[in-house]
Amino acid sequence: MTMIRRTNDEWRTLFAEHSASGQTMEDWCAAKGINYITMNDRGYRLKRMDKKSKQKPQHKELNATSSVWIEVKAERLPKQTADISIACGGFTVTVTAGYDAGMLTETLRAVSRACC
Repeated sequence: MTMIRRTNDEWRTLFAEHSASGQTMEDWCAAKGINYITMNDRGYRLKRMDKKSKQKPQHKELNATSSVWIEVKAERLPKQTADISIACGGFTVTVTAGYDAGMLTETLRAVSRACC
């Protein structure tokens, strides 16, 4: 048994060739030596991937392609007592004086993942 690895673009080309052939997928696969079940599975996966890529992100401010991480430094000015509020999507994180920078970083990452 020979295993051939193909990229998504190669699978799309094969689907285009099958479509242009006018044959049933089963007959076309048999003639080309391609496993019919694999071809069917790849078609299903490609359709799902294409559908996901066309969906609009729920939150325009944060998505997988435009996320920006901000470095948080633990340095504070003496006697600073003001609170800071950070809003993202439906979340608001309030930071008080003397905050733990590591905890804030982890909280912001969790909020970012929830917003995307």
